[in-house]
Order: sequence, then C-alpha cells, then structure tokens
Amino acid sequence: MAKKEWGLCKECQWWQIEPGATSRDLTLGLCIDEDLQKFQLRVSGNSGCNRYQPGEPARGKGSSEAPPTAAPTR
Repeated sequence: MAKKEWGLCKECQWWQIEPGATSRDLTLGLCIDEDLQKFQLRVSGNSGCNRYQPGEPARGKGSSEAPPTAAPTR
C-alpha cells in the first residue's frame, strides 16, 4: 500500500475528539468515517488506516468514552 493512501488519525478529518482535547498520539477519539461509523471505532491519535483524509479532527462530547457516546459531528 502506498504511503499516500494511509495516514494517522491525529491528522485526519474523520477523527472526532473531545472538545478541548489536544490532538496527540495517546488522545482517544471516535472514527467518524461514514463507512466505519457503524463500528463505533474508538481510536488513538497514533492509530491509522487507508481511509485517511488530511484535516483537523472534529469535536464532540463523549468521543473518548468506552463505548463512544458522541454522535458524528462533521
């Protein structure tokens, strides 16, 4: 897989973190990629995948809970 098709969650627009949280390797959040929302994936900033889209993370209260309680906000 080419590197351009893969990236870290902390730099992805499909990563949703708590309001006021800092985007770091160990920050936990919710993947809000439309095709992956049904899985309620709670991932760290150091996680990554091939659905990566560069951008700022979204914000939503409950994004880091286990399981996440936040609704996707993008």
